[in-house]
Amino acid sequence: MTSVAANEESRNPSAGRLDVLFVITHLQAGGAERVTVLLANELAARGLRVAIAAYVKHGDFIDQVSTRVQLIEVGGAGWAAAILPLARLIRRTRPTAVVGVMVSGNVAAVAAGKLAMTGARIVLVEHNQVDRGAAYYGSLSYRAIRWSYPWAHAIVCVSEGVRDSLCRYAGMTPARMRIIHNPIVPPELAELAGRPCPHPWAGDPEVPLVLAVGRLTPAKDHLMLVRAFALLLRRRRARLLIVGKGPERARIEALIGELGIGEHVAMPGYTDNPYAYMARADLFVLSSQWEGFPTVLVEALACGAPAVATDCPSGPREILLDGDLGSLVPVGDERAFADAMLRALDVAPRRAALMARGNSFTVARAADTYVALLLGEGGVAA
Repeated sequence: MTSVAANEESRNPSAGRLDVLFVITHLQAGGAERVTVLLANELAARGLRVAIAAYVKHGDFIDQVSTRVQLIEVGGAGWAAAILPLARLIRRTRPTAVVGVMVSGNVAAVAAGKLAMTGARIVLVEHNQVDRGAAYYGSLSYRAIRWSYPWAHAIVCVSEGVRDSLCRYAGMTPARMRIIHNPIVPPELAELAGRPCPHPWAGDPEVPLVLAVGRLTPAKDHLMLVRAFALLLRRRRARLLIVGKGPERARIEALIGELGIGEHVAMPGYTDNPYAYMARADLFVLSSQWEGFPTVLVEALACGAPAVATDCPSGPREILLDGDLGSLVPVGDERAFADAMLRALDVAPRRAALMARGNSFTVARAADTYVALLLGEGGVAA
């Protein structure tokens, strides 16, 4: 990990013309944020001039941004306030490609790119189910999708389900959409997975460890997971670690107390090395109501952890090969989830097959595709 303070000089936003400018709200812990940092770092390592423009320059992944990547704070409380500063930044740095990330970053990237009038290629990366997100959040940025996304030169969808969701919500055809699975597995994963895990439950051969990693938000449905785990405890010993932070923590803790399973469940908070947990888990679980392409599920497979996931839109079915590499359970069905966890814990895992599937989603492979899309088939900036 590198420190931001030590690298400010190399991140000077006035350091000349860029090849690729990423636009994102923040770098707080999340799958899309992690993917953006991994991709930006890889492109910079290949010699491209890369910057990440965030509305606010803070977050859990700040220290993971390479010294070769400029980190620029745009300012503003949201996408609308970011448009003018972004347009000025695009005029000054004249990137070959401007890459929006998620709905807020995408809408701002389109508006700022058009306002700047530099001819930059505008590419949007959609990570989630936009129709479900619009119904849940109801924010203005989702309503802006219909007028902004059609102006992009290309739209990257991280799964087939994300593409279908966008077509449904925005009435768009898939003609300019590309499915590129997320760059997830970094080359140092094995080394990180081998580092000591700070939690005492990890690696205990006496009690199986069930692991969930992700933001504590309603979409992840940790409440269903806790209820399912309580049902599992009626039939066998186990422990559950829920790694992550977010606004649902108090509700999850209250349910754990209500069910009287506090001695079997722990919530250690955010970690910058989830691989150390995944490599020692007897079972990885994903309880989401919806996803785009769940990064943590791929990471868990790459670490050799067997998995149980909800068959939510979208990603788990693609990742687990229609259930061949892990159980898929109907969304919200706690009894089915408990049954699937019990079965998974009673079967010897096919770790070699799991790791092979996880390691097919490498950063290098995804970066090859992005370079061709952003800069042309030869991967050379214009």
